Amino acid sequence: MNSIKNIKYIASFFSLIMLMSSCNEEEFLNRYPLDRPNSANFFVGPESARAAVNACYEPWHRGNANMLYRDMTIHLDALTDDGYWRPVRAASIALEEWNITPTHENVKSWWRYPYVCINAANFALANIPQSTDESFTPEQQAPYLGEAAFYRAYSYQFLTMLYGDVPLYLDLAGSFDDFHLPRSPKDEVLAQVIADFTFAKENLKNQPIFPGAPSKPIAAAMLAKTYLILGDWINAEAAAREAIEIAEAAGKHLMDDFEAIWALENEGDSNPELLWYWGFVENDEFHGGNHAVQRLTRDLPAELKTAIDGDGWGYALPQRDLYDAFEAGDPRREYTIFAPGDDYKIYPGEDFSYRHQKLDENGDTLRWDVVYSAGDMVEYDYRWSPSGMNVRKMIRTVINLANVRWSGQDVPVMRMSELYLILAEALAEQGDAEAYTWVNKVRARPSVNMPPVNSGDLVEVVRHERRVELAFEGLRLFDLIRWGEIDDVFGDGTKVKRHFYSDFLPDNSLLKYDHPIGKLNLDPLFPIPQEEIDNNININSNNPGW
Repeated sequence: MNSIKNIKYIASFFSLIMLMSSCNEEEFLNRYPLDRPNSANFFVGPESARAAVNACYEPWHRGNANMLYRDMTIHLDALTDDGYWRPVRAASIALEEWNITPTHENVKSWWRYPYVCINAANFALANIPQSTDESFTPEQQAPYLGEAAFYRAYSYQFLTMLYGDVPLYLDLAGSFDDFHLPRSPKDEVLAQVIADFTFAKENLKNQPIFPGAPSKPIAAAMLAKTYLILGDWINAEAAAREAIEIAEAAGKHLMDDFEAIWALENEGDSNPELLWYWGFVENDEFHGGNHAVQRLTRDLPAELKTAIDGDGWGYALPQRDLYDAFEAGDPRREYTIFAPGDDYKIYPGEDFSYRHQKLDENGDTLRWDVVYSAGDMVEYDYRWSPSGMNVRKMIRTVINLANVRWSGQDVPVMRMSELYLILAEALAEQGDAEAYTWVNKVRARPSVNMPPVNSGDLVEVVRHERRVELAFEGLRLFDLIRWGEIDDVFGDGTKVKRHFYSDFLPDNSLLKYDHPIGKLNLDPLFPIPQEEIDNNININSNNPGW
C-alpha cells in the first residue's frame, strides 16, 4: 500500500532531530532556519501527523529479514506443529528446532523492532497534540492518536506473548536513564495494552482514514483478543460481542468464497472479511516484499515453475499433522494445502513430458508418464517439497514482477472468522453452549459448508476450528502459547508427523517427525536478548531456564 512511502521522510527527520540536540542555540539558528523541518515546527497538521504515525509501520514491515516483508509469518508457522520451512543456515536450523539462545537473531529481532515501533508511537502520541495548525483540531487529531496507540498496543501484546515481563515505555526519553527501564509484570503491560486498544477503539473511525491504516473494528477485535490472553473470559465475551457489532456495522462479514479472500482483486480495505492487514506495494523495491515467492512451490521442474508462477522458493511447508487435523470432507484442507494427487495449476506452456511418482497404501512406489499441453491441469507431486506438500492458501504468482522480491501481497492480521472464534472461545471457556453457534457460523460459509457441531468438549471444538480455519496465517504459535499446550503438542518427538508419507519413512529420517530439541516447557518461551541485558542497567537476569 502507498501509505508507507512517507516513512523514509520520517527517518530523515529523526536523524535531523538527533543532530539538533548536539547544537547550541546560535548553531541551531544558523544551521536550521525556521523554514526548514526541525523539532519545533515539524508537527503542523494532518500531513505531519500521518507521516509520524506511518513511522510505526516501518519496523514491522522492513526491520530486517526476520520481519514481515520476508520471513516472519513463515517462521511463526514453522515453530508450530503446522509448518516446516527447509532451513539451511545454522540460525535457521536452530530456530526450526527451538534450539534458540539469548543471542539468536530472531530473539533479538522480535524484541528490537516492536520497541522501535513503540518509540515511534510514543513520539506521535506526545507531539501530534502540539501541532501548530489551529485548524487541525483535537477531533481531527483523534484518529491519528488512536492509530499510534493501536500500534503501541499491538507491539506490547506481541512482546508479552514471547518474552513475558518487558520494560513498559510510555513516554519519550528525557535522559539517558529513561532508556533503561526495568521489566514490568506481564499483567501490568497487558493492562496498558487494554487501555491503548480501548483508546484506539474510541478514537479510530469505522473505516480507515488512510489506505491500510487500522480502524475501529480491528481495535475492538484486538481488545477482545487481549482479554483472551489474560484469561478474562467475561470481558473477552463482552468485548468480542461489541467488536462484532462494530465490524458488521462497518460492512465486515464472511466472504462466501474462502479462496477469494486471498485474491488480488479483493486485496486491501475493500475486502469485507479482512479487519486489518500489513500492506505492501507491487513492484516497489522499498515497499514490496518477498513473502509471496517464499510461499510458492520450489522443487517442481523448472519448465513448470517458470511457466506457471515465474519462480518459487518453497519455504512455507505444511506438515502431515496439519493435513490430518482437517475433518474428512472439509474443503479447507484443499484450500490450504497442495498434497499428492491434488490439482495443482493450469500449465500455459509448450508440450512438456513428466514422469510422476507417488506411494500407494503399502508404501510401494508408483510411476506414470504424462505430457502436459497448454491448458492442462497439472497434478501435484510429493517430490516438489521436503514435506511432500506445499501451502496453497494465500499464494500469488510472481511472474509479473520486475523482481520476485517486490510483491505487493498483503499480510492479513485478523479476519471476521477469527473474531467470531474469539467470541466462541470466550463462551466455551465459561461452559456456554452458545460457543457452538459461532463455530458453526464459520463452518457454514457456503464454500466450506461443513455440518454443524453440537457436541463434544466445547474448548477443544473451538481450538480445532481455529487451527483449520486460520492455518498458515501466522497465528497458531500464539494460540499454543496462551493455551499452554506447545510442550504437549510436540510431546516426546514422535507425535507430530512431518512428511505426507511419514508412515513409510525410517525412524531416523529428519522428515518423519517434527522433533524440537529446545525448552518448550518454559514460560515464557523466549529468553530476553543478551544485548538487552548487556545494555539495560536495570535488567540483570534472564527469564527462568535461561
